[in-house]
Amino acid sequence: MLSRQFLAMLSTTTLVAGALLVGDALHGSIVTQQYGVTSPGAVLRFFPGLALIGVGYRLKAHNDAFVEEYFSGRDESGGSEAEFDERMSPLDDEGLDNLQRRDEE
Repeated sequence: MLSRQFLAMLSTTTLVAGALLVGDALHGSIVTQQYGVTSPGAVLRFFPGLALIGVGYRLKAHNDAFVEEYFSGRDESGGSEAEFDERMSPLDDEGLDNLQRRDEE
């Protein structure tokens, strides 16, 4: 299974790439009128861009579902702010070890 960090990065990357493709298709066909709206230049940018945006939102929903599932078992009044869960940390094991060593100094 892929890590949460990798899925979040992949989601962001596909969303940005899709937005750039759709934006370029709209800019080139409507704003500057370099090519027609139904020309291959616009269509071959617009539809793959929409597909990438769909994939990005699908990956984002998967990551959001993980976070909701993780916190669903906790009651709102019982959790303390001082608790630290390594599974929810964006740092890997080496990063956590470095942080603990720095805190001890």
